[in-house]
Amino acid sequence: MSDQADHVERAERARAYGPWRAGCLIGVYVLMGLHIAHWKINGTTLAPLELNEVMHTLELGILTAGFILMVVAMASVLVVGRFFCSWGCHILALQDLSAWLLEKVGIRPKPVRMRSLVLVPFGAMLYMFVWPQVERLIAGRPMPVLHITTDESGWASFLTDDFWRNLPGVGVMLFTFFVVGFVIVYLLGSRSFCKYGCPYGALFSLGDRLAPGKIVAVGRDGDDGEMVDCSSCGICTAKCQSGIRVHEELTVYGKVVNPACLKDLDCISNCPEGKIGFGFRMPGLLTSLKRDEGIKRPRYDFLLWEEGVLVVVFFVVLFVYRGLYGLMPFLLTLGLGVIGAWAVVTGLRLLWMPYVRLNRFQFKIGGKVSRSGFVFGLLVVFGVVLTAHSSVIRYHEFVGWRAVGLLDRVGSFDHVGHVGHVDHAEGIVERQESVGAALSHLLFTQRWGLYVGDELVEKLGELEILAAQSMAQGGDAAGALARFEELAVLYPNVALVRYNIGVLLAMEGRYDEAITAYDQSLALDQMHADSWNNVGYLLAMKERYEQAEYCFRAAIERNPDFAHPHYNLARLLVFSGTAEEVEYHLGRAAELDPAAYGELSP
Repeated sequence: MSDQADHVERAERARAYGPWRAGCLIGVYVLMGLHIAHWKINGTTLAPLELNEVMHTLELGILTAGFILMVVAMASVLVVGRFFCSWGCHILALQDLSAWLLEKVGIRPKPVRMRSLVLVPFGAMLYMFVWPQVERLIAGRPMPVLHITTDESGWASFLTDDFWRNLPGVGVMLFTFFVVGFVIVYLLGSRSFCKYGCPYGALFSLGDRLAPGKIVAVGRDGDDGEMVDCSSCGICTAKCQSGIRVHEELTVYGKVVNPACLKDLDCISNCPEGKIGFGFRMPGLLTSLKRDEGIKRPRYDFLLWEEGVLVVVFFVVLFVYRGLYGLMPFLLTLGLGVIGAWAVVTGLRLLWMPYVRLNRFQFKIGGKVSRSGFVFGLLVVFGVVLTAHSSVIRYHEFVGWRAVGLLDRVGSFDHVGHVGHVDHAEGIVERQESVGAALSHLLFTQRWGLYVGDELVEKLGELEILAAQSMAQGGDAAGALARFEELAVLYPNVALVRYNIGVLLAMEGRYDEAITAYDQSLALDQMHADSWNNVGYLLAMKERYEQAEYCFRAAIERNPDFAHPHYNLARLLVFSGTAEEVEYHLGRAAELDPAAYGELSP
C-alpha cells in the first residue's frame, strides 16, 4: 500500500471520532437521567457523581462517590491527557452543542482572548481545594481521616436517599447550564467556560503537563526533527475548538504541548493528509510556556487598563452574586463574572472606540452607535443597576445570617420564661441584640429582594417568635401575647406560635384559652413534648386527671429525657399509681434535672 493510500485510509478511519465522541457525551446525559430515575423509583441510589463533593472529602474526610470519580478522572489525565474533559464532561457537551448549533445557523463566535481572566480557573481551584487546607493548618485543626458514612451520619458516602443533597434546584441548574453552556459560548467563543471558569479543568491542565499521552505528528523519528511531508495547511488549527496552534506545535515539538488540548481528536479527524495521531511521548511539562520561534503567540483583545477593569468587575460580580438569595452556586457565578466583565468593558468601548462588533452585530460603525449597539448598551446599564441592587441585598443577607449564626452560638429561648443555655445577663442581652439585627436585615431582604426562598421565610418566622419571646422575657407579657396573636395570622401552620400563646395565656390565668392554644399547637405538631406537658399541667389543675396523665405520658414518650413531665406524672400518680412508678419517675426527674429536682425523695 502506498504512503498516500495509507494516509487516506488513516484519515477516513479517524473521521469516525466525531460521532463516537458525540455518542459518549449523549451517553453521559442518558446515564444521568437513569441515575435520577433510579433514585425516584427506588428511593435510594448511588450518591451523586459530582466533582464538587471532593470538597467534603478534603474538609471532612468523608469518602464519596464524587471523590472516587475525581481520582479516576485525574489518574486518566496523568496517563492519556484530558480525554475526560472532551469525552465525559456534561458541561463541555453543552458548549460543543452550542457551538454546533450556532455554526448550523451561520454563526461562528470569535474567541475572546484575555490575559487576566485566564487565571480565574486556577484561582477557583486553589479556593476550592487548597485554601480550606491552609485555613485548617492556620487554625491548628488536625487533618481529616478518610472514612465511610451513611445517611444516618448526615452525608452518605455511596448509597443515599438524599440524591439532590449537593445540587441546586432544577430551575437554577437549568439556568447554570444555559449560562455556562450556551451564553458564554456565543459571547466569548467555543469552550470559553473551560478556559475562563472551570476549576476542574485547571486541575486537569496541570495533570496534562505530566501526561505522556499526546496528539503527535505521524511519521517522525522520535521527538526531535520536523514533521514529515506536512503541507502546514493549518486545517488542524482551524478545527481546534480550544484555540491551539496545532500545526505549529506539531512542527516545532512533534506533539501538542499546550495543556488546553482536550484530546477531542478533531485535529486527527480533519487532517487531509493523515499526518496527525495520538501517541505517547515525553511529557510536555512547561514547554508551552517557552517563546519558541515558529509558535505564533495570540493577540489579546483588550488593552492593559481594560484588563484591570475586567478583573475588578469579575470580582464584584463574584462577591455579589455568589450565594445570592441562597440560590447562586459557585460555578454559575464564575461564568456570570466572566460574562459581566466582558460586557462592561465592551460597553465602555461604545464610548470611545469607533468600531465595536459582536458576531453578526455591528454595535458601532465609524463612531456612530447602531440600534443593536444601543440595545446592548441598555442591557449593560440594566446589568449594572441589577448588580448594584443585588449588592445591597447581599450585604443585608450577609449581616442578617451572620447574626443568626451568632444567635445559634449564644443560645435561644426554648419557651417563654426559659432560656436555652444562656445563663447570664450579658448573654441574654447579646441574644436579644442578635435577634434584632437578624430580623432587621433579613426583613429588608424579604421586602426589597427579587426572590424570597422557603429558608428565609422559615427563619423569619423563627426570629419573629424569638423577638416576641424577648418581649415576654423583658416583662412585657401583654405586648408579647398581642404579637404572638399577630404571628398566628401570619404563620397559621407554625405550632410554636400557638404554643407560646398557650404559655402566655396560662401566665395570665386564662387556663381554658391556654388549653385551646396548646391543643391547636399539638394539632400542628404532635411531637412537641413541651406542649403535652404544659397542657397536662393545666388539665391537672382543672382536676381532669385522666386526661392529664395521658398528656404527661405522651410528653415522656416524645422526649424521654425531659424532666418536667416525669415529675408532674409522679405527683399525679401519688393518688392513683403504684409506689414503684412514683419512685421511678421522681428518680428520672432528679437524674435529668438535678438543679430542680435533685433533692426530691419518693
